[in-house]
Amino acid sequence: MMNNLKRSFLLGFVGLLSACISNQESYLPVENKPIVNIEQNIAQYIQVDAKPTTLIITNISQQATQVVYKFFWYDQEGVTQNSMNLTNDEWHNLELAPQEKREIPAIKPTVESANYRVYLRRQ
Repeated sequence: MMNNLKRSFLLGFVGLLSACISNQESYLPVENKPIVNIEQNIAQYIQVDAKPTTLIITNISQQATQVVYKFFWYDQEGVTQNSMNLTNDEWHNLELAPQEKREIPAIKPTVESANYRVYLRRQ
């Protein structure tokens, strides 16, 4: 009886320890694609194609649209990379005519920069 109790306790303890060994969850995407965040009030008017070196924004509406965007770069571990160049850290204005497509270069601020996320909102 005592051996069964010890065995049950030991198995339960080992089970709890094995749960602690599981892999940590990563908040970075598995693929090496940029992350795009678009505010709801502009999402229906633009189409965004984020590539590793270029951000393509297309106005899919029949009216001129003003967009502001900002890049946030991060390294392989997900640590945000700050630029010494202040213009990379600012919100940028973009006015798009109806159906206009604009390509914006995605320039890495540091050598360690691996990928970016971009935020877009209406002006």
